[in-house]
Amino acid sequence: MPPGLGVIDGTELPYLPKALAQKKENFEKRFADDPEAKCYLPGVPRMMYMPYPFQIIQGTDHIAMVSEYRSALRDIYMNSTKKAPADSWMGWSNGRWDGETLVIDTTGFNDRSWFDRAGDFHSDELHVVERITAASANHLNYEATITDPQVYSKPWKISMPLYRRMEKNLEILEYRCVEYSEELIYGKYRKVPLK
Repeated sequence: MPPGLGVIDGTELPYLPKALAQKKENFEKRFADDPEAKCYLPGVPRMMYMPYPFQIIQGTDHIAMVSEYRSALRDIYMNSTKKAPADSWMGWSNGRWDGETLVIDTTGFNDRSWFDRAGDFHSDELHVVERITAASANHLNYEATITDPQVYSKPWKISMPLYRRMEKNLEILEYRCVEYSEELIYGKYRKVPLK
C-alpha cells in the first residue's frame, strides 16, 4: 500500500502506558501478526479507510455496507438501541439520522482487529461513533470518535473524505487472500515444515 497522510486528529494516539508497550510489540511483529495480513475481517473503523471499494445499500430500517476486502459486511440497524448478542470483528452497529448526517454507534467488538498496519489496537471495550455526511454528490465527510478506556486515556477522533468511485460498471469484486496468508495462519500445523 502506498504511504499516505494520517487521518487522526492530532499528532498521536493517547495510549495508556501499558497499552503503549503492547502497541510497540505489535509494531515489531506486524508482518506476522497484523490481522489484515492474516486475511481476517478488518473491524471498524478500519474497513472505512482501507484501499478497497465498499458499497452502501440503504433500506428503511437497515443499512448495509459491503467491502470488497474479504466481503466484509456491516449491518447498521436504524433507530435501534439493541445490544450485541456476542462480540465480533465488526461489532454491532445501531444507526440514526441527525438531520442529514448518519450517526452510527458501534459496540460489541472482540479485541482481535487492529486499526492499521502499525499495530494500533483496541480492547473488547471499544466504542466507535461515526458521523457520515454527504458533502456533494460524489463525496462524503467521514469522522469517527474512538473510545476505549482499557487502551486510551481519552477518546480520539479520525476524519477524512470518502470519494465515490466513478468507473463505468463498477462492482464489488471477490477478494482473494494472498497465498502466504494461509501459511501465516496455518503453517505451524504442518506435519513437515516448508524449507
